[in-house]
Amino acid sequence: MSVDWEPRAEKRRTRDGEGPRWDLLREETLERDDYTCQRCGYRQADRGQPERRLEAHVAAHGSPSLDDLDNAVTLCGPCHATLHSDDPAYREVRKDAPMFPVPEAPDSVATMRSDRQHVCQRCQHLADSAMNLAAYQEDGSDYVLCKPCAGALLAAGYDPENFEVAGELDAESLKRRASDAPVRPALLASRPVRALRPPETAFERFVYDTPLRYLFNPIGLTVLFIILGVFASFYFF
Repeated sequence: MSVDWEPRAEKRRTRDGEGPRWDLLREETLERDDYTCQRCGYRQADRGQPERRLEAHVAAHGSPSLDDLDNAVTLCGPCHATLHSDDPAYREVRKDAPMFPVPEAPDSVATMRSDRQHVCQRCQHLADSAMNLAAYQEDGSDYVLCKPCAGALLAAGYDPENFEVAGELDAESLKRRASDAPVRPALLASRPVRALRPPETAFERFVYDTPLRYLFNPIGLTVLFIILGVFASFYFF
């Protein structure tokens, strides 16, 4: 649909989503997206008294035009805040956004609530998409996991009711990915998700189901190098 800019607004610079030109782009974006947040699926049914304000997100602000319409995305206020994780002004709003985007969310907005939540808190792997992550909930706190580590915890006996993913949870599918997770969590793993993955291969069982497990871990390796260093000092000096 062709829309004419208000003549004076055509000459006016806008910034940070303000001004008549931006308002026009916002209305066009919301109408195209059926007044629905493209990250969480919230739909503004009552335009008179909306539960959440809907906003248009474009990667670069400045002086917008309808040429930006293809790159604009409708977001509710909390979901819009997830794209501004470094801005403290969005902190209070961001906490109201769901942790995961809907599976059909465009890649440009398919993010977790903050950038830090893209790191698995068991193996420290940095995921490139929220679709590759899950979350484990305990005592009111959320612990983000890559899907292999989520499968490892499920294989270790964790309750599937405490897990969340983008879309519908398939516990059995996650378990099948457990073998891609490390048997032992990273040294800096969060306490509630530090469980070992059940060893599967003969080598894993040999290393992790025998006394060798005390050696093949960061603390054991550190102690081993200290002992070797002491013996080397006596031998060479």
